[in-house]
Amino acid sequence: MGMARPVKAIGRTKFTCMVVCCAFSAIAQSTKIFNFENGDAGWRMKPGYSIVKGEGMNGTAALVYENHDPKIPYVFPYSLPTFDLMLKTGVYYRVSAMIRTENLGPEEKHGARLCLTGVRTNGTWTGEVYSDVVRGTTGWKKVEFMMNPVRSDAVTCRLAVYCLPRSVGKACFDDIRIEPLVKPAVGSVVSSAYRNTATEGRVDFRVGLFVPEKYARSAVKSVYSYEGTNGVRVTGTAAVVASDRASFSIDVATMKKGQSEVAFELFAPDGVKLGGSSLRFNRPSEMPSRRVWIDRHGRTIVDGKPFFPLGMYTTKLLRKETFVKGPFNTVMSYTPPDAVQMDFFHTNGIKVIYSVKDAYAAMGSRAPECVRTVAAENAYVQAKVEAFRNHPALLAWYVNDECTFEMFGSLEGRQRLLERLDPDHPTWAVLYQLELLRDMMPTFDIIGTDPYPVPDSPLSRVTVVTRRTHDAMFGLRPMWQVPQAFDWGVFRKPQPDAPVPYMPSVDEMRSMSWQFVAAGANGLIYYSFSTIQQPKRRDGTPTVPFEKAWGDICVVGAELKKYLPVLLSEPGPSVTGSPTAWGVRTWRRAGETWLLLVNAQDKSDVAEVTFPEDFQTIKVEFGPAAEKTGVRTARVSLAPNQPALYRVK
Repeated sequence: MGMARPVKAIGRTKFTCMVVCCAFSAIAQSTKIFNFENGDAGWRMKPGYSIVKGEGMNGTAALVYENHDPKIPYVFPYSLPTFDLMLKTGVYYRVSAMIRTENLGPEEKHGARLCLTGVRTNGTWTGEVYSDVVRGTTGWKKVEFMMNPVRSDAVTCRLAVYCLPRSVGKACFDDIRIEPLVKPAVGSVVSSAYRNTATEGRVDFRVGLFVPEKYARSAVKSVYSYEGTNGVRVTGTAAVVASDRASFSIDVATMKKGQSEVAFELFAPDGVKLGGSSLRFNRPSEMPSRRVWIDRHGRTIVDGKPFFPLGMYTTKLLRKETFVKGPFNTVMSYTPPDAVQMDFFHTNGIKVIYSVKDAYAAMGSRAPECVRTVAAENAYVQAKVEAFRNHPALLAWYVNDECTFEMFGSLEGRQRLLERLDPDHPTWAVLYQLELLRDMMPTFDIIGTDPYPVPDSPLSRVTVVTRRTHDAMFGLRPMWQVPQAFDWGVFRKPQPDAPVPYMPSVDEMRSMSWQFVAAGANGLIYYSFSTIQQPKRRDGTPTVPFEKAWGDICVVGAELKKYLPVLLSEPGPSVTGSPTAWGVRTWRRAGETWLLLVNAQDKSDVAEVTFPEDFQTIKVEFGPAAEKTGVRTARVSLAPNQPALYRVK
């Protein structure tokens, strides 16, 4: 059940729920409880599992797994007892259970756990969440985890209670609870200033809201306040621009010098306070000098110059000599590079996103062996920072690989630690859970999302997901997006009535890449260099040879590399008239407007775009020629999923 996404995502939500619960309140009267006193009613039972009276807590009934044959066929012990239930879409849920084991394992690949998945009408999953694993011999042990908001395309949710394949021993499950949680009315206050630091100008602030349904958006009152230059708090009314957000801006010149608090409060029509939040803002006498930071346009600035991260993931640093000859300037390795490897990348002009994404004590056995306590975790990270924060190859720290609220406290602590230990480099997190992006904003500087559409979804999913990512960030955070450059067949076998996985073509990768850019991406890190080195798919058939796959990726990367000077220019004017499904982005460079259009649809389409000012010529860089139809208009016809780039003067 852990193969719904590639290796990058395995184990992403299997950790014990910790501090997350303090951010939500429970609706106790809606809790669903399974205690098995009524037998297996509603459960799809499987061989090896039964309801046994007297095996539960306090002598009650329990769901029991028992197997003593280590050679039992793979399928039998991995059959999953399941229960389908209706959960409300858009709601978070906490799932907990009591588990007791007897001589179960104790091998790491054995053990007992729970899983909750959303299921579509066609039987595919909208996402799955796992509990921690219990193994060995234990008394009753509580496990719990958090379910991301149930997606609107889920027609049911499926609870699975099971033991991992070929687990030998006994496990008892009892007192399973599924409890809805309510988000607070007020989320985090975030600002448009990188790391909430500015010396001048106006800074925009946004606040995520969850206004109770009984109140109209126009009826609630929102108030912000900050410390003025004389230390007296200044108050103002924020605009509740939608039921999910409020907005205000502050002229930094009116703020207190140094560190101060910017606060926000939300009130019901009768004056009752619904919630509040705040952030620490810094107004220094002069801006700090940083090796790497983010400017007001979301561009990465490295040693004072704009930089567009164009790179790839890799699991191991194999064939690195081949990689550095490609068109890329960045690498993100799951295997942390040592000093020699960092030197190698720097010598070859490659920046490194350094991974510390597994170094959390809360991850248990998935963390490095030396990381078993929070103190050891911090010491591990500090040693890495001290070793590489001054290395010229370092670009950023990779802090989160699709872990969500069950790790929020650890992730937020990591962000604060890295801000203190290394103010010269930002942090990057990648999440696929779009519903959680806004709530996770305090845990990273730069966000990435990773829609992998081929072959299951239209390529337009890239544009849809990136737009949703941008909106979730209030447009205030840079996006280093993750394009698909791998064959899904490496991670999963073909399913009946499902498209056969394959390596995306050059045209598909090209469309996806330019879709990301058109929707606002400030960097692209492809997944993944190590995956295209796999010789076989899960069904045993050969993959596209490495040389072919690598060559195709390099074709796409080389085109992007050619236009990096354009992508690093300042934003251009707004252009109107294109279909909603098209991606549109402009830049200003050397007296010209550069216009990128991407038809993110599976059909051809025509648009007549309008510029805010008169222009004389529109020349094509790639794609079909455009027809000038007026002093400010041009007609463009694009094939399905086709990108095009124009120079307008």
